[in-house]
Amino acid sequence: MITAPVQSFVGSVFVETTQSRGWTAEELAARAADKIIYVGDQSHPAVQAQARAFKENVKQVVAFYLKEAIEQDRATIAARLTQAGHPNLVHLLGD
Repeated sequence: MITAPVQSFVGSVFVETTQSRGWTAEELAARAADKIIYVGDQSHPAVQAQARAFKENVKQVVAFYLKEAIEQDRATIAARLTQAGHPNLVHLLGD
């Protein structure tokens, strides 16, 4: 039998949940921005401030396009429901 020492690092796990609903575009955008942009604790304060401002800007842009995607998907579903003879179900797609 051949054995070898193996080291592994799992890292930290962070869990977020919602209750009785899905994630909002803003919540998903914040999660995406957290993954895209890391602000180091050891960075110079001016660099931290600039990174945080950029991260907020990224969050706003991602949220905008997520909302656009949601609206477009709902429009597609509404059109398909109407074409399938179920226009009465379209109102269920509202917020």
